[in-house]
Amino acid sequence: MLQLDIPEVTVAEAAAAVTQRMRRQPHSTRIQARASDMETAEMLYIAAGHDGNLHNLNGDLPATEGDGEYLIFAYDGGLVASKAGRDIYDQILAGVPFERCPLCGRGIATTLDHQLPKSEYPILAITPANLVPACNTCNQRKSSKDPADASEMLLHPYFDELGTSRWLGARIHEESPARAEYFVKPSDNWGATFSERVVRHFNFFGLRRQYALAAAGKLATDRLQHAGLLQRVGPDELRLHLQEAAEGFWSTAGNTWEGALCSALAESDWYVNGGMNEV
Repeated sequence: MLQLDIPEVTVAEAAAAVTQRMRRQPHSTRIQARASDMETAEMLYIAAGHDGNLHNLNGDLPATEGDGEYLIFAYDGGLVASKAGRDIYDQILAGVPFERCPLCGRGIATTLDHQLPKSEYPILAITPANLVPACNTCNQRKSSKDPADASEMLLHPYFDELGTSRWLGARIHEESPARAEYFVKPSDNWGATFSERVVRHFNFFGLRRQYALAAAGKLATDRLQHAGLLQRVGPDELRLHLQEAAEGFWSTAGNTWEGALCSALAESDWYVNGGMNEV
């Protein structure tokens, strides 16, 4: 998972934008009447996000009292469909570096995902802090599942701090063809519940398989380059090349499948001494 800054745009700005030219009634009037409640919900959401208590939020939010369909329309018919709303949608989407999906780290973020589903939390339907850039695959996989407790909470890119440790690991299976296997290495600074959540996120989005498939392609395309480096400069220089490549990935994007792969290759004596010829 990639960490992101909380969007600077507020729910008050989002509500004003989606109703700016909304002619459909009573939708516009009902959405505007809920502006204060949406601001209260935003404040509670951000506080709960920082405290790690989003799974307990539902009972604290202002009641929608029959306005749920209008609040959901504020997203579907306003934030997504209207020009002023879409400008805010695109502003939130642009908050992810390199357009990379923060949930899987591989796909291109082209949609916004409701961290807490709008079907269950309509008062949060256009709350920017609840809208996370995501690729279409992750958005569909996540669907509208509502977490029952803390251990079921998937990681939130705006609030969950993974730290600077290298928690994503890979190992090279020294066989023909060679393959990489990915796993989570919990940091010593993580508590038991948070470690469970990281592993759950990793498994929920099928990242073990996704990363392994991506690594298989990279192993195949890099084989000739690495074989050439081995022949020209020897195994020690090839290892250094792989370590520097890993550092490049770690320093620019944190825990990525590419960085973990390069580190694993550098640690494999088998690979740097000719194992790439088995790829």
